[in-house]
Parts: sequence; C-alpha cells; structure tokens
Amino acid sequence: MPRVILHADDLGVSEGTNQAIIDSHIRGVLTSTSIVATTPAFTDATRRLLEAPELDVGAHLSLNLGRPVAPIDEVGLLTNRDGLLLPSFARHLRRSQDPAYLRQVSIEVEAQLERMHDADLQLSHADSQQHVHMIPGIRDVIAERVAAAGITHLRHSVEPWRGHPGIGRPTNLLKCATVAMFAACRPHHAPKPDKRVRFVGLRHTGRITEFRLIHYLENLGPGSWEIVMHPGTGDFEGHHDVNPTIADYLRLPERQMEWEVLTSSRVRRCIAEAGLSTVRFADL
Repeated sequence: MPRVILHADDLGVSEGTNQAIIDSHIRGVLTSTSIVATTPAFTDATRRLLEAPELDVGAHLSLNLGRPVAPIDEVGLLTNRDGLLLPSFARHLRRSQDPAYLRQVSIEVEAQLERMHDADLQLSHADSQQHVHMIPGIRDVIAERVAAAGITHLRHSVEPWRGHPGIGRPTNLLKCATVAMFAACRPHHAPKPDKRVRFVGLRHTGRITEFRLIHYLENLGPGSWEIVMHPGTGDFEGHHDVNPTIADYLRLPERQMEWEVLTSSRVRRCIAEAGLSTVRFADL
C-alpha cells in the first residue's frame, strides 16, 4: 500500500502562509510542513504550531530568502548589499565550488538549525528554499549539518519523469532537469542520498490543482511518497525582509487555490477510496 506525506513548504514565510498551512492540517489532509528561520513570520509560525501538535515539522533551510540568522559579518558571501540572502539560484550555483563560500553556508545553516532548536521544534526532516540543497557542494555541507543536528531525512528533490498530469511550465521542467542532473553527477565518495521517500511537487510548483493532486494520489506506486504543495492566503504586506520576486509569489492566487485543494472533501474522499495511508516523516 502506498504511503503519502502531504507536505507544505514555506511555514514562516508570511503570516498568511502560516494561517493556510495550519488550517490545511486542522481541517484538511496536510500531514507535514517545513519552517523557514530567516523571515519575520518565523515567530508567528512557532506560536501557531501549538494549535497543531500532530503536524510534522522539518527545516526549510534558506540561502536565498530573507535575512541570515548568523551575524552578517560571518556570512557576507551569501548576501547582497541590502543584507538579504542572495535570491538567485544561479548565483549560488556559480559560488558553490568556492571553499570560503561553502564555509559560510555551513555557518548559516547551523545558525538556522540552532534557531529552530531554541524554539523547541522537534525536526524530523529537512529540505530547502528553491531546492538549493541539490547543488553539488552545497548539498554535502547541508547534509553534514543536518546529520549533526540528528535529522534523519534530507529531501531528494528528483521527480519521476512519468506519471504527471500535464507537462508543466517550462521553467519548472528546467528545474526538474537541473536537479536530476546534479543528483546523477554526484561524485562516488559523496554520501548517498536518502531515497526512502520519493518526491513529487516540482513540475507543478505552486499550481497543484484539485485535479492534479487527485491524479497523483490515484497513481502513486508502492512505497512512501512526499507530495509538496505551497498553500497560502494570497495576502502579503510587503516588507524589507523579502525580495520583490518572493513578495509577488506570495500574492499569487494559486496559493489560496492550493489551500482550498488541501481542505477539499473530494481529495479526502480520494485518499479513502484509494486506500492510501497518510503519514509523516516522523512515522517512517
């Protein structure tokens, strides 16, 4: 019988995102989330988690969203002139073979995990904003820090190429191909990724409709699966701690649509009729 983790990234990015994620668990089918420590709504997220003690929580590590948790003079290679973490995936990729840069990645990731630990969060898994942890070099650093924190699962962000409800947006297809290439080109001496949980959610990032989610649920193969979504309210009061591109993304109406999908009675009925077991990383 397939086991499925219905997961939401981005807890802590905004209060609207926090509201949608917690409600998607309480009223809906969401079993898991991952929290960002680099944004102002982190504190609001930790407070709201008290309403959802059964919601599984992981670390959504960020090198490209918000402001660093570590002192800025220790991680300057990760930031722009405004003190924000560099938003560009490509810029992190270009710097990922620089030993000085990777040392600062280690410092910042450790600081984020410490902030989560200080908030009494029990973390069962880890992933990252825009899947930057799949970049060679960066992944090895993050895997080391995650393991040192006692976290047993780090997302392997490689989707199967078949079985999707539609082709997807070209930019998402490019990201799928990129992370798959990174995974295939890992050196032999590098730690092997944890593939116990298969991954879906990159091809249709932020646009998983009810039809698409039901398609996935009805066609999962054997084993354990993580389906990743990004629910939100579509509301965001802009502030100087989030770059404009992310602010625009938080305002997309598709985020509210994904919230509605996760609380849909049709989705709940589909899970029951398909005989799926909804689980958490902590249950594996």
